[in-house]
Amino acid sequence: MIPDYLTFIRFQDKRNILFFYIVTLVLLGFYWRNADFTLSLHDAGFIGGICALVFYNVIFDLKAYWAYKCVIKNIDFSYFKGRVCGPKEKLFSSPVIAGSLSFFIFVLFSAALIMLIAPAGAAIALVVSIPPVIYALFFVARHSYLKQMPTSVVEKVHYKNLSQYLLLSVVASAVLSLLTIIPLRDKAQFDLYGSYFTLKSIITMCILCAVVLSVNLLFLCFTKRYVFLGRLFLNEINLFFSPALPLRALHAKPLWQRLILLSLVEFFWVTFLSLMMMLSDIKIWFEVWFLLCYAPCLIYYYYHAYWRWHNDFMMSCDMYLRWDEIKKKSGLW
Repeated sequence: MIPDYLTFIRFQDKRNILFFYIVTLVLLGFYWRNADFTLSLHDAGFIGGICALVFYNVIFDLKAYWAYKCVIKNIDFSYFKGRVCGPKEKLFSSPVIAGSLSFFIFVLFSAALIMLIAPAGAAIALVVSIPPVIYALFFVARHSYLKQMPTSVVEKVHYKNLSQYLLLSVVASAVLSLLTIIPLRDKAQFDLYGSYFTLKSIITMCILCAVVLSVNLLFLCFTKRYVFLGRLFLNEINLFFSPALPLRALHAKPLWQRLILLSLVEFFWVTFLSLMMMLSDIKIWFEVWFLLCYAPCLIYYYYHAYWRWHNDFMMSCDMYLRWDEIKKKSGLW
């Protein structure tokens, strides 16, 4: 007997809320540490941006995941029978619009907590109270996407290839990383003007880039196979979405070898940039300097994600073709 929708989400939402707490703890914990364990109203905008990007990433593939659930029919969706999603609700539930609106909600919520609670306790209050807010917005978005399912199949693909799809994730990852480390710009050890080309400065930036990349790679552990399968059912992508695996020779190497090579490239890249900055004698914003130094790590993140998601897509194609065969055989009975 298949479970009904409300029973299923009661079980699934326990894991969702735990996931929201873990992500919030990691990202806001890093931000709080970088801000020297104190928060002010000035930080509300950055915290709102971090939370809004988390919410955007959570709902970006949500419709595709539930499309997969609706097609294979392993859940009873009779709860949504007769429920229709209006045009305004459809517009405001789109990931970009919903993520943008959530930014203002999180900024106001963060500012209120920072003003009402002592700076030392504000971060703890944010980590405890923001995940339920993310879940509430997630709950509304999920309900809206499920009401859209009868009319969600599109005639033209949204993403021609995996590179186009991946570009959004790379940009979101870079912005989220930048927001998390932005308090470091006010620290003396990151005021590198006149001392770019020193061993301490070079090692400091290499360590910072390594930590940021490590956190981003952890979030790539989650599979995309059911998301890609849902997008295939919705016709948002086709079977030629990812025809080949790039840089096969590098992909064939063990992960530890790839990371050692990346560490060497990163060190020489930061050293080269530091030398150029010393010779040019110019001062740039910390955010720009970080992005320049982080470029090799960001490129590796792109290919690491591509390799993982290419394999997930291949599995999705296999499941999609098998499901097509099952439907054809079912039609004969």
